[in-house]
Amino acid sequence: MTDGPAWWWSTAPRPGAIAVAHVAGDAASVERLLGELCGHAAPAPGEVAWRRFGTVDDGVVARVAPEHALVMPHAGPRIRELLDARMGALGANHAGAHGDPYPEASDDLERLMLSVLARATSPLAIDLLAAQPARWRAAGWTPGHEGAPDARDRRLRRLLDPPRVAIVGPANAGKSTLLNALAGRTVAIAHYEPGTTRDAVCARIDLAGLVCDVFDTPGVRDGMDPVERAAAELAARALAHADLVVELTAPGLGWAAPPRTEGAVTIRALNQCDRPDAAACRERASAAVTVSARTREGLAALVEAMRESLVPRADVADPRPWRFA
Repeated sequence: MTDGPAWWWSTAPRPGAIAVAHVAGDAASVERLLGELCGHAAPAPGEVAWRRFGTVDDGVVARVAPEHALVMPHAGPRIRELLDARMGALGANHAGAHGDPYPEASDDLERLMLSVLARATSPLAIDLLAAQPARWRAAGWTPGHEGAPDARDRRLRRLLDPPRVAIVGPANAGKSTLLNALAGRTVAIAHYEPGTTRDAVCARIDLAGLVCDVFDTPGVRDGMDPVERAAAELAARALAHADLVVELTAPGLGWAAPPRTEGAVTIRALNQCDRPDAAACRERASAAVTVSARTREGLAALVEAMRESLVPRADVADPRPWRFA
């Protein structure tokens, strides 16, 4: 410990665009520390300035009060490490457990939970992660004795890292229109002319609280040109890593036969259900869900089926501890 001002990070120790650190203490010590760090006079209280942090990096210093400043470099782990060392050499007192990024955590369980929460992509993860320290304590948790993750643990980890969803089907099934409907914006070009989609287009989409990377793949048809064939190869690679495959078709088009993806769940969906011939078409009998991507009819039911296939509600509601790390 030193008698200098406190120094701590309020952003998670992971790569990113901007990191935020705090300097707090009496006004004179904050001024001295910032001046020595930057080789330039500290900003006046209430001011924001661009500064060079010695030879480490450059970024923003915001003097939020005479006794408190924010230092905002780029969020690289090595930059954090070098700034920690530099601030320590200048006499800063690293708050928490020697630079602990989560000084508010009461124990290692909470610290671990907060580190995972900082990178979770799905809103459904927030309350579930927050409940885990208490559940593990009640289960008599001891470090290193959590056991191997089971199938539920692995499904719930899709709340942390977006699962991949591939939309496949014949040309003119409406795959691009469906991706746009799911995203709520125009992501892919949709047109009646076969071969319009000439790449594997992807959008990150919130499906009822579960964030997924959804791929619109080009339809396979006779007479594809070289660009379409290359796009089909890209689509096959996306399909090979999919956690969920949505097989989409429309009345009269039949079902495509995509390669089976090991471990992936498949949902068959009949699109264009607003057409007069949809109810009696042969594809209807094999469809688990019917939808009109154009009018959005049935879209909520499809979203629910996709989310349930990837992270069942029963998994989220299960009160057992989750091996989330």
